[in-house]
Amino acid sequence: MNRNVKVVLNRRNVSRQLLHNRKLLDNVQEQVKGMAQAHPAIKTYRNEDGDRGNVVATIPMSVEDAHRGLMADMLAKVRF
Repeated sequence: MNRNVKVVLNRRNVSRQLLHNRKLLDNVQEQVKGMAQAHPAIKTYRNEDGDRGNVVATIPMSVEDAHRGLMADMLAKVRF
């Protein structure tokens, strides 16, 4: 028997527990920085100034064009 499950997230709790979780952000940042070593043009930084924290990786379009899918592959490998 298949049953559908509806999950409702409390936005305030998600923001506090995930998007401002220093340990989680440290872990993601470490993973992204490690993978960014694949090409010297990839830059990473962490942004915690807004209403949520995030880790960002940037790559020039010319490099992404030459290595199509590199950024998507990096993001797909991040584990929580």
